[in-house]
Amino acid sequence: MKKLLILPLLLVFLAACQEKENNLIFNGTSENWSVQLTVSVINGSEKNELELKYRGNDLGSVESVNYYLENTIRGTNFEENNVSLNKNGIYTNEDLSSNSPITISKNTFIISIDWNGNREDIVLN
Repeated sequence: MKKLLILPLLLVFLAACQEKENNLIFNGTSENWSVQLTVSVINGSEKNELELKYRGNDLGSVESVNYYLENTIRGTNFEENNVSLNKNGIYTNEDLSSNSPITISKNTFIISIDWNGNREDIVLN
């Protein structure tokens, strides 16, 4: 009987030791851009991946892009200047990170995107 109890307890312990990962995805769209922010919490640290996609009519005219991303509730922000889009009009940054997880699903982000003298602000939910 004791042997039958040990195996389930061992399986529960091993499952608890596995890496815990939770993902939150925030999306927003404007006339010229679609944005996706994926927030991953892995073992107590937060990693953010941002994807900007140009939806406008003249991709060839977009020389460089500046953006400023802010979590309106928590006050965290990320900013980058003079980024380039790939041939499909997409820019991805996978290196945004935070030492402590503070983002929750109820958070709202606002991203400001500047390009070619234009600016759009997009709310990400």
